[in-house]
Amino acid sequence: MTRTSDGASRLRAAALALLLVAPHAPMIACAAQISQIEQGRALRTGKQPYDEFFEAARALREESLKAEELADAAQTELARALGVDRRSADDAMLDAARARAAKLRASGVRLHVELVPEARLVNARGGRSPDADDRGVIEAFEASLKSSLAAAKQLDELSRRAAELEKKRASLAAESAEVMAGDPQRRDVKRELAAAERVLAEAGASAERHAGRASKLALDLVLAVDAGSASGAPARRGSARRPLSSQPAGSAKAPPQRGSGAGAAPKPPKPPPHGEDDFDP
Repeated sequence: MTRTSDGASRLRAAALALLLVAPHAPMIACAAQISQIEQGRALRTGKQPYDEFFEAARALREESLKAEELADAAQTELARALGVDRRSADDAMLDAARARAAKLRASGVRLHVELVPEARLVNARGGRSPDADDRGVIEAFEASLKSSLAAAKQLDELSRRAAELEKKRASLAAESAEVMAGDPQRRDVKRELAAAERVLAEAGASAERHAGRASKLALDLVLAVDAGSASGAPARRGSARRPLSSQPAGSAKAPPQRGSGAGAAPKPPKPPPHGEDDFDP
C-alpha cells in the first residue's frame, strides 16, 4: 500500500508540474516566432544598411495597411452626392452616376470628361449653365474622379517600392552570413529578413489590388458620365453623323464654292475629332 501511495503521489506531482508549465509554453513559442517587423517594429542592429532596410520595410507595411481606406475614399463623397448607400455595390453607384448624368443632359447640361492636363468635367457650348444642385453633383463627380486617380497613382508607387525593397532584402540576406558573422544578433537578423519577405509580398499585393480598384472606379466613372451625357445627344452642325452629298466631285450640279472658280466642287465639312460639340476650356 505504501509503494502504491508513493507512486500515485509522484504521478500527481508530475501532472501538476505539467499543468503549471503547459499554459506558458505556447506563449513562449509564439513570442519566439513572431518577428518585430510583423508587429510593426524595426530591428536595430547598429549596421546602417540593415537598420535602413528594416525601417523602410516597417514604414511601407504601415502604409499598406491604409491601402483599402485610400481606395475607398474616392467613393464616399460620390455616394453621398448621389444619395446611394456607401455600402452598396459599385454597380449600383455607377448606375446612379449614369442616371444622374443622363438627367443633367436632359435638362440641358452637357458634360464631358477631360483627363489632361488634369481630370475635370466641362460643359459643352450651347448647353445651359448648371444650377446650384447641378454643380454639387458635378463637383462630386469631379472630386471622386481626381481622388480615385490620385489613389491609384499613390498605390502604384507603393507597390513599386515594395518590389524594390524586396530586391534589397534579398541582397542583404545573401551577404548577412558574412557581415553578421560572430554578431550576437545574427539569428535575429536572419529571422527579421525572412519575415520581411512575407511582409513586403503582402504589402505589394495589397497596394496592387487596391490600385486596380481605384483605377477601375476612375474608368467606370468616365464611362458613366460620358454614357449618360451622350444619350439622346443631337447631331452637331457639320458632324460626321450628317450624311454628305452623294453627288460625285466635279458634278455639273454641284454648286460652286464661294470665292472659288465656277467649276470647283465644294469641300465636304471636316468631321470633328470625336463627333461631339466643342467644349469650353
